Amino acid sequence: MNLRVAILVLAERHNLAPAAGRRLRQLAALDAPPPSLLRYLPFGIAVLAAVLAGLGLVFWVAANWEALPRSARFALLQAMVAATLLGAWRLPAARIPLALLGFIACGGLFAYFGQTYQTGADPWQLFALWAVLTLPLVLAVRHDVLWVAWTIVALTATQLLAQAQTNNWWWKNDISLIDSLGSWVPALALALVFKFAPRAWTGAGAWPVRLSMIYAIVGVATMALISLFSASDSGFYPLALLIVATLAFAFSRRALFDIFVLSALGLAANGVLVCGMAQLLLGVRGNEIGALLLIGLVSAALLAGTVKWIVHVARVHGGEHIV
Repeated sequence: MNLRVAILVLAERHNLAPAAGRRLRQLAALDAPPPSLLRYLPFGIAVLAAVLAGLGLVFWVAANWEALPRSARFALLQAMVAATLLGAWRLPAARIPLALLGFIACGGLFAYFGQTYQTGADPWQLFALWAVLTLPLVLAVRHDVLWVAWTIVALTATQLLAQAQTNNWWWKNDISLIDSLGSWVPALALALVFKFAPRAWTGAGAWPVRLSMIYAIVGVATMALISLFSASDSGFYPLALLIVATLAFAFSRRALFDIFVLSALGLAANGVLVCGMAQLLLGVRGNEIGALLLIGLVSAALLAGTVKWIVHVARVHGGEHIV
């Protein structure tokens, strides 16, 4: 039960006077700021400031492209990288925000180099180079903030590589399993690496795993929907459902349990199943109203059953990894 609700129930049960009720609220510190907010708010603001400063630097250089000479642009970006990384080394209290700012500045420097000299590299190569060259920085800092940023860059590289190798597989009418592998297999592999690699080496917590699984789940769900609505029956729709079900079973086990990932898998399964049912029922002419009503009822039942199952699994595991 929520603490606030429990206090109100306790006050009503014992018929406390208004003054006694206010005293009970004071003792429970219901009107005080949450301790976690006071602990994490300065850090969160510092991380947000680092992101905004890094993006602001990149956008400012782009906006003043013609006003600044080439040497000045390079000097500005290189000075930002050097200053932030030096600050991250020498200032432990500001290490994570400064390292994140340096990480973003590195990406801006690589993008500027490619734009200036027109190397002919594909976009995925920029992100891959960014991920490879900043990996020592992330391993040195060993914090979720850097790992989340690095995961976005690395998995964007794999997505762009899949696009380049398969000519935009997600826009094709006919999908093949081979074409879709690049959209979800690297993300799934990276999630398992984060999950099972010794934390003393990586420092990665739950959020890099969750982000990697979001990439993988979106890729599998996209594969299922494209297969479902393609002109020819490729048969990958049931395979995608099997993949989602297998992942849901795996992440419901104690070794992999994460309620965030399990909820995302449940949402994907519900969406894919409802789309399949909609295609089946709405393809029959003459009873669209009944079909829509049935789809709504089944969707509500699926959602309720999924939530009940996830809550049951969370209780079985004692609420582990809920936050």
